[in-house]
Amino acid sequence: MTKLTLAFVSFAVLVVPMDGQSPPSIQGVWRNVERTIPASTTPGARVDPFAHIPPGTQTDVQPGLLIFTARHYSRTTDTAAEPRPTSAYATPDKPTLTELQARWGPFAANAGIYEVSGSTLTLRVLVAKNPAEQRGETVARLTIKVDGNYLWLTPFENNAGPIAAGVTSKYVRVE
Repeated sequence: MTKLTLAFVSFAVLVVPMDGQSPPSIQGVWRNVERTIPASTTPGARVDPFAHIPPGTQTDVQPGLLIFTARHYSRTTDTAAEPRPTSAYATPDKPTLTELQARWGPFAANAGIYEVSGSTLTLRVLVAKNPAEQRGETVARLTIKVDGNYLWLTPFENNAGPIAAGVTSKYVRVE
Protein backbone atom coordinates (compact mmCIF):
# COMPACT_ATOMS: atom_id res chain seq x y z
CA MET A 1 0.00 0.00 0.00
CA THR A 2 2.85 2.38 0.82
CA LYS A 3 4.42 1.85 -2.61
CA LEU A 4 1.06 2.53 -4.27
CA THR A 5 0.58 5.71 -2.22
CA LEU A 6 4.13 6.86 -3.01
CA ALA A 7 3.60 6.17 -6.72
CA PHE A 8 0.30 8.11 -6.69
CA VAL A 9 1.81 11.09 -4.86
CA SER A 10 4.81 11.14 -7.21
CA PHE A 11 2.47 11.03 -10.23
CA ALA A 12 0.31 13.83 -8.79
CA VAL A 13 3.33 16.02 -8.10
CA LEU A 14 4.48 15.65 -11.70
CA VAL A 15 1.10 15.89 -13.45
CA VAL A 16 -0.95 18.38 -11.43
CA PRO A 17 1.37 21.37 -12.01
CA MET A 18 1.23 20.69 -15.76
CA ASP A 19 -2.58 20.78 -15.69
CA GLY A 20 -2.56 23.91 -13.57
CA GLN A 21 -0.18 25.81 -15.83
CA SER A 22 -1.60 28.99 -17.28
CA PRO A 23 -1.59 29.43 -21.05
CA PRO A 24 1.34 31.35 -22.59
CA SER A 25 1.10 35.09 -22.06
CA ILE A 26 0.42 37.42 -24.97
CA GLN A 27 2.00 40.35 -23.13
CA GLY A 28 4.79 41.91 -25.13
CA VAL A 29 5.42 43.39 -28.55
CA TRP A 30 4.51 41.41 -31.67
CA ARG A 31 5.38 42.11 -35.33
CA ASN A 32 3.17 40.76 -38.09
CA VAL A 33 4.93 38.31 -40.40
CA GLU A 34 2.14 36.57 -42.30
CA ARG A 35 -1.47 37.06 -43.30
CA THR A 36 -3.83 34.36 -44.60
CA ILE A 37 -6.88 35.63 -46.42
CA PRO A 38 -9.49 32.91 -46.95
CA ALA A 39 -11.47 32.55 -50.12
CA SER A 40 -14.96 33.60 -49.14
CA THR A 41 -17.42 30.73 -49.10
CA THR A 42 -20.27 33.01 -48.13
CA PRO A 43 -21.64 35.58 -50.60
CA GLY A 44 -20.98 39.06 -49.26
CA ALA A 45 -18.74 37.79 -46.44
CA ARG A 46 -16.75 40.56 -44.81
CA VAL A 47 -12.95 40.24 -44.78
CA ASP A 48 -12.22 43.85 -43.82
CA PRO A 49 -9.78 45.52 -43.80
CA PHE A 50 -8.13 43.24 -46.36
CA ALA A 51 -10.91 42.95 -48.97
CA HIS A 52 -8.61 44.51 -51.58
CA ILE A 53 -6.07 41.67 -51.28
CA PRO A 54 -6.69 38.35 -53.10
CA PRO A 55 -7.14 35.15 -51.04
CA GLY A 56 -4.06 33.22 -50.02
CA THR A 57 -1.13 33.47 -47.63
CA GLN A 58 1.12 36.52 -47.74
CA THR A 59 4.56 36.39 -46.17
CA ASP A 60 5.66 39.76 -47.54
CA VAL A 61 3.24 41.75 -45.37
CA GLN A 62 3.62 45.44 -44.74
CA PRO A 63 4.85 46.52 -41.29
CA GLY A 64 2.70 46.42 -38.20
CA LEU A 65 3.01 46.13 -34.43
CA LEU A 66 0.70 44.74 -31.80
CA ILE A 67 1.52 45.62 -28.18
CA PHE A 68 -0.06 43.98 -25.13
CA THR A 69 0.52 45.17 -21.58
CA ALA A 70 -1.19 43.59 -18.57
CA ARG A 71 -4.58 45.07 -19.54
CA HIS A 72 -4.18 47.35 -22.57
CA TYR A 73 -3.28 46.85 -26.21
CA SER A 74 -2.21 49.00 -29.14
CA ARG A 75 -2.31 47.98 -32.79
CA THR A 76 -0.91 49.77 -35.83
CA THR A 77 -0.95 47.90 -39.11
CA ASP A 78 -0.24 48.84 -42.70
CA THR A 79 -2.93 46.80 -44.48
CA ALA A 80 -1.77 47.55 -48.03
CA ALA A 81 -0.94 44.70 -50.39
CA GLU A 82 2.18 46.60 -51.47
CA PRO A 83 4.24 49.40 -49.89
CA ARG A 84 2.32 52.66 -49.73
CA PRO A 85 3.65 55.52 -51.90
CA THR A 86 6.25 57.79 -50.36
CA SER A 87 6.72 60.11 -53.32
CA ALA A 88 5.64 63.74 -53.24
CA TYR A 89 2.11 64.65 -54.25
CA ALA A 90 1.74 65.62 -57.93
CA THR A 91 0.68 69.09 -56.80
CA PRO A 92 2.52 69.93 -53.57
CA ASP A 93 0.19 70.76 -50.66
CA LYS A 94 -2.86 69.78 -52.75
CA PRO A 95 -3.11 66.00 -52.77
CA THR A 96 -5.89 64.39 -54.76
CA LEU A 97 -8.40 62.06 -53.13
CA THR A 98 -6.67 59.13 -54.87
CA GLU A 99 -3.26 60.18 -53.50
CA LEU A 100 -4.65 60.54 -49.98
CA GLN A 101 -6.43 57.19 -50.16
CA ALA A 102 -3.26 55.45 -51.36
CA ARG A 103 -1.34 56.78 -48.34
CA TRP A 104 -3.93 56.76 -45.55
CA GLY A 105 -6.61 54.28 -46.59
CA PRO A 106 -4.78 50.97 -46.13
CA PHE A 107 -3.80 51.62 -42.52
CA ALA A 108 -5.48 50.42 -39.33
CA ALA A 109 -4.76 51.75 -35.85
CA ASN A 110 -6.57 51.32 -32.57
CA ALA A 111 -5.89 50.88 -28.88
CA GLY A 112 -7.88 49.96 -25.83
CA ILE A 113 -8.35 47.22 -23.26
CA TYR A 114 -8.37 43.48 -23.80
CA GLU A 115 -9.19 40.24 -22.07
CA VAL A 116 -8.40 36.62 -22.88
CA SER A 117 -10.80 33.81 -22.05
CA GLY A 118 -9.71 30.39 -23.25
CA SER A 119 -8.93 30.75 -26.95
CA THR A 120 -10.88 34.00 -27.35
CA LEU A 121 -9.32 37.48 -27.30
CA THR A 122 -11.77 40.34 -26.80
CA LEU A 123 -10.64 43.85 -27.75
CA ARG A 124 -12.54 46.94 -26.57
CA VAL A 125 -11.48 49.97 -28.59
CA LEU A 126 -10.85 53.28 -26.77
CA VAL A 127 -9.05 55.22 -29.53
CA ALA A 128 -8.85 54.51 -33.26
CA LYS A 129 -7.92 55.92 -36.66
CA ASN A 130 -11.62 55.60 -37.48
CA PRO A 131 -13.40 57.98 -35.07
CA ALA A 132 -16.62 55.94 -35.34
CA GLU A 133 -14.80 53.18 -33.40
CA GLN A 134 -14.07 55.48 -30.43
CA ARG A 135 -17.55 55.51 -28.94
CA GLY A 136 -16.43 53.09 -26.23
CA GLU A 137 -18.72 50.38 -27.55
CA THR A 138 -16.57 48.87 -30.30
CA VAL A 139 -15.71 45.25 -29.56
CA ALA A 140 -13.84 42.68 -31.64
CA ARG A 141 -13.50 39.00 -30.81
CA LEU A 142 -10.71 36.89 -32.24
CA THR A 143 -9.54 33.32 -31.84
CA ILE A 144 -6.05 33.23 -30.40
CA LYS A 145 -3.27 30.68 -30.64
CA VAL A 146 0.17 31.04 -29.06
CA ASP A 147 3.02 28.66 -29.85
CA GLY A 148 6.39 29.71 -28.49
CA ASN A 149 7.22 33.12 -29.97
CA TYR A 150 4.38 33.01 -32.49
CA LEU A 151 0.84 34.35 -32.14
CA TRP A 152 -2.07 33.77 -34.54
CA LEU A 153 -5.22 35.91 -34.45
CA THR A 154 -8.39 35.37 -36.48
CA PRO A 155 -11.37 37.71 -36.02
CA PHE A 156 -14.73 35.97 -35.84
CA GLU A 157 -17.07 38.67 -34.51
CA ASN A 158 -17.41 42.41 -34.04
CA ASN A 159 -20.19 44.94 -33.46
CA ALA A 160 -21.56 44.31 -36.95
CA GLY A 161 -21.95 40.59 -36.18
CA PRO A 162 -20.17 37.38 -37.17
CA ILE A 163 -17.23 37.55 -39.55
CA ALA A 164 -17.62 34.67 -41.97
CA ALA A 165 -14.17 34.88 -43.56
CA GLY A 166 -11.75 36.14 -40.92
CA VAL A 167 -8.21 36.95 -41.98
CA THR A 168 -5.62 35.09 -39.90
CA SER A 169 -2.63 37.21 -38.94
CA LYS A 170 0.57 35.59 -37.69
CA TYR A 171 2.90 37.56 -35.43
CA VAL A 172 6.36 36.94 -34.01
CA ARG A 173 7.31 38.19 -30.55
CA VAL A 174 9.94 40.92 -30.78
CA GLU A 175 10.00 41.93 -27.12
